[in-house]
Amino acid sequence: MAQDANGGGGDQVSSVDQERIKDAIRLTRQEEFDQALTLFESHLPGLSGGTIADRRLAAAAFSYYGLCVAMVRRKYSQAVDYCNVSLKANFMDPDHRANLAQVYLERGDRRKAVETLNAGLRLEPNNTQINLIFDQIGRRRRPVVPFLSRDNPLNVWLGKRRARSTHTNPRQRQTRR
Repeated sequence: MAQDANGGGGDQVSSVDQERIKDAIRLTRQEEFDQALTLFESHLPGLSGGTIADRRLAAAAFSYYGLCVAMVRRKYSQAVDYCNVSLKANFMDPDHRANLAQVYLERGDRRKAVETLNAGLRLEPNNTQINLIFDQIGRRRRPVVPFLSRDNPLNVWLGKRRARSTHTNPRQRQTRR
């Protein structure tokens, strides 16, 4: 049995925790939030004080844990905090932004969710997860007359006409960024 600096079998415990955290991330992606939350709460503490690899995995796992906390416990403030821990540690990973956006959507904050998703798309324009979320919630199209404000009555009226004409034939519908 491998010995850690304290004389215990830390390496084996660490690898078990790593595997369970990877399982929890997989379950979160499959939307099995209750099962994932149980695994996270059992095995995340074991990684937090471990090796550098353990701490990196723990930091990455926090956004998935945050998503589970939002979906199961409805503790949105805590969930946002957990997701932000992952974003600070892995700011170039758009998947953490997708998780944070899902937390915002779950708490009913569409504006922040869209901002977060757009930030993720700037990092990786073809990110599957982010594009799936946008497909579910829809994307705003550009104003018909771009130099006028979005709430200008002419833009509102023309936008409604455009929407009505594209809804009559779904094949003509196009999403713009």
